[in-house]
Formats: sequence, C-alpha cells, structure tokens
Amino acid sequence: MLSKSGKMSSHPAVRFQQIPVVEGKLSSFDKIRGTIVDDVVSETMRELTGADFDLVLGQALYSERFRLKHFKGNIYTRSRSKKDRALWNRVQAGLLRPSAEVDREQLLSGVVRHFGEEIAGHFDPRVYRFASHAVPWGVSWLLNAASVRRFLPWGMTESLASRLHILGEVTALQRLAERGTILLVPTHQSNIDSILIGYVIYLLSLPPFAYGAGINLYSNPILNFFMSHLGAYTVDRQKSNEIYKTALKNYSTRLLREGVHSIFFPGGGRSRSGAVESKLKLGLLGTGLQAQIQGYLSGAKFPNVYVVPMVMSYHFVLEAGSLIEDYLADAGKHRYIMMDDESWQPVKVLRFFWKLFSAQTAITVRIGKPLDIFGNFVDEEGRSIGPNGRTVDPRLWLSTKGELRSDPQRDREYTRELGNRLVDRFHRENTVLTSHVVAFAFFEGLRRRYPDLDVFRFLRLSISQRSLPYDEFTQAAAQLRERLVMSETRGELHLSPELKTPDTEKWIRDGIGQLGCLHGAGVIRESDGVVWTEDMNLLYYYRNRLSGYGLSLLAESEGPNRMPGENDSKRFLA
Repeated sequence: MLSKSGKMSSHPAVRFQQIPVVEGKLSSFDKIRGTIVDDVVSETMRELTGADFDLVLGQALYSERFRLKHFKGNIYTRSRSKKDRALWNRVQAGLLRPSAEVDREQLLSGVVRHFGEEIAGHFDPRVYRFASHAVPWGVSWLLNAASVRRFLPWGMTESLASRLHILGEVTALQRLAERGTILLVPTHQSNIDSILIGYVIYLLSLPPFAYGAGINLYSNPILNFFMSHLGAYTVDRQKSNEIYKTALKNYSTRLLREGVHSIFFPGGGRSRSGAVESKLKLGLLGTGLQAQIQGYLSGAKFPNVYVVPMVMSYHFVLEAGSLIEDYLADAGKHRYIMMDDESWQPVKVLRFFWKLFSAQTAITVRIGKPLDIFGNFVDEEGRSIGPNGRTVDPRLWLSTKGELRSDPQRDREYTRELGNRLVDRFHRENTVLTSHVVAFAFFEGLRRRYPDLDVFRFLRLSISQRSLPYDEFTQAAAQLRERLVMSETRGELHLSPELKTPDTEKWIRDGIGQLGCLHGAGVIRESDGVVWTEDMNLLYYYRNRLSGYGLSLLAESEGPNRMPGENDSKRFLA
C-alpha cells in the first residue's frame, strides 16, 4: 500500500471500518420517553398503594435531607441538587399540614414523577453516530502516537479494534439479540469499562444498549454530554429510600419490556478489591424476570430476556490505587461514590491510554454463555436448557397454580439462583493474564514467610521485608501456572495466549513489565536476583484477581470448598 508520499509503507495504513450504525428500539426512545415515565409513575404508585404515605414520605424526607447535607457536588451537579432541595422543601411543608389540606397521594405522586424524570435518559441517534465513529478514531490516533509514533492520519497502522480481543459466545449474542431482549451483565473494574463496552457493541453490529450510569459520572461535563444523549439512565446509589428504589426498578423493567437491550453492572459498582465479583446486587437483576412475565401477559412478539455475562481483563487499572484503599478502609459498604479517584482527572486518563498503547497491551473481552432469567443456559435459538439437559418452557416456571403471574417469594428465589449462577460464570469466563499470575505468586510467596500476620499487618511490611529471591519466585510462579493450566482444562477459567507457553522466564517478564507500566511505584521490581514491591496495596489489588479459585496455599489448609469472595482467617480474600 502506498503512503501519501508515494513510497511503499512498511505498515499498511489503517482503513477504519465504517460499520453501519444498527437501528434498535433505543433509536426512537425519545418519542416514547414521556409514556415510559408515565408508566413508571403509575406502576410505582400501584406498588405503594396500601402503604402509610405519611410514613413512606417521612422516611424519604429524612434520608434525602441527610444525603443533601453531606453531598459534595460541583458546578455540574448544582442544578440537580437545587431541584432536589426544592422538592423536599415542598414535601416537608406538605407533611406539616393536615391531610385534609394536602393530599398525601398527590404529594407522593409528585416525588415519584421527580424521580422518574431524573432516572429516564435520552437518546440522540446523531450523537450515537458521532460517538461510534469519532471517538474510536480519536483513541486509535492516540494508540498510533503512543505505540508507533505515527501522528498523521495516513500514517496510522493500528486501530482501537486491534487492541480489543473479543472472545467467547459472540455469535450467540448476535443471534439472541434478534430473538429477544439482551441483558448484558459485565464485571466492573474501571470507569473506562463503559466506553469500551459501548465500542464492543458497535463492533459486533448490535443495536445501541441502554445502561445504568452512576450519578457521579454526570459530574464530568464530557461524560455528562454523551451519557445524557446515548440512552444512559441515572442510578444514584446514595438514594436509599423506598420510593426511589421502586421507581428505578420499574424504569428498568419498562425498558426491557419495551425490547430495549440493556447493560447492568450487577456488582453495583467497580470492584474495590480487584477481585472478580462474588456478591451481586439483585434488585435490578430481577427486573429481567418481571419484564419477561409482563411480556408474556401482554402478548409481546419477543418476550424473552436473555442474560449474557461479560468479563473484561486488564493488565493494569487506572483507579487501582484509590479502589484498593477504599476497600481496605472497609468504606465500600458505606461510601458508594468516589469523587476523587483517578478517573476524574483527564491527565491521568490520557496517561492511562498512552501507557496502555505504548506497552502493546491488549484488553480481553469475553462474552459468556447466555443464560435465561433463571440461570439456565440458552442455545442460539433462544431455548432454555434445564439442569437435566432438556428444553425448558419458561412459562411453566413462571406459573403458580396454573396461572402465569408474578409471585414475589418465588421470583426472589429465581433471581437469587440467577445471581449465584452469574458469580460462577464470571469466574469461569475470566481470562487470566500474566500480570495476575506474577502478582499472585509473589504475594503468596511473601505470605508463606509471614503466615501469622493478618492482611492489615501484612500490608504494612517494611521495604526490607517485601523481597524474595528471584529463583524462589520463578519456581512458585511456574507451579502456579501449572495449576492454572489444570484449572483451564476443567473449565474453571481461561488463560491468555502468553500463559500457554512453558517458557517461564518469558511470561514472567511480560507480567512484571505490564504491572510496571502505569503506576509510579513499582508493583513488582526485579534486580540482582531479588524481587520486591514498592506498593503492597497495589500488589494486593492485582493479586486479588485470582482470589476465589482456591489457589492460596494458606487458604487451602482451612478448607478447599470456600465460596468465592470469602475471607480466610487472616482476612485475606481467599
């Protein structure tokens, strides 16, 4: 191929694929947005019928006053906070007056509509087309600038798509998207995930998906613009009142019932520990089941909802330092919003992508085996396959005493089983990278030297205590790889191509090099026959990617049947 100068180029310039933007239900969303919000209000009011409205409103008023008092926003969230304060001032004034003067049902309806309008997103096909073409081009330009130092468009030899390894049940996902509604449930490590997942959907020629975005992301003006026009709906995890949670659940159900493909992060947020998610939020996950029941009852042409797990694997994570500190402070269960982590700092985001590309690193995205709303496998024709290998009729599983209907107790149990199945699939669909293996091997090597220390004392080891002889480390790493090879043959995980080679020195060097790309402090360093770490917290974060597989020798001594996500007696993730 000729370059602009007319000379033969050693690398052919990239021809960016102009993949046609696939139209979907979301493309016409704004035409029915008002109807959807009306339906959410009606359904939420129906569910709250019979409740003590004074009590429900009073509890919401208290929790919202507390939230607004402690909320630290910025110029981009000021308008939303102002509207919230005005609403709750009206609610407080109304509750102070007798019910004969202020209709409590009307007051509650106003709160529900406020939440419905806040949650509901918008979709602009023009913005989607721009994002689908311009954003990948811009990132690909950065890739070439970082990896091959080619800044000019005609000199670019690599594209973002070349650094995304999309594996797994791709064809099944594409076929099922035509036979029902997809509920894509990825693991969640970084705020970068949303950008990459959107691009993966585009590359696979799938229609646009709706997705729940943490309200904290709207504090960034650029993200705010795109999410506000690309079908994102807001999820404010600081709002814990019953009214909001019911409205959010009904909005998600209504979207799925409309046939809008959706994305949930069932872990509820980014993994603070670095581990594959083992404890899921089941509230929104259960909306798939409700949407399918409602689809059957309304006679929808394609009523089935298909749950598709997705696991993304990175060698290094932009927010790793902030996330692991939050996890170790045991603040994750109290503070769901991190406003000061690295993903808010444009310079660090740019540096992340620069390091990602200059290191010739690929991101692995694995599409898992599709499931139905009960956790059964689904074939490419959309048929549910039960535990006995026979086809299952979902209608029968959703009928009580011969009547197809919702049953809260039954449906909660189904959703719980689906959650358990997803945890298992997340671990089985995980792609293990060289960086994960070297971090785990080195960390466990240190643990064997200090077996009596709990996790907090262990992470405070002095710099002189954080080292191992290189030969001892490589031997432990080679043994760990052999165990992982056996795990892969049993279908418990996947290994990256770099780990397929028995050349221990080669993949260890790759793993140490990848871990050293992003962070200022060395996660693992090697010199003069000694291996050490400059940051125990980061080492623990990357080590945790292999927790949940029973690989820790100290954890094994306490029992091999430990559930994923459980701690051992020293409070390490086992």
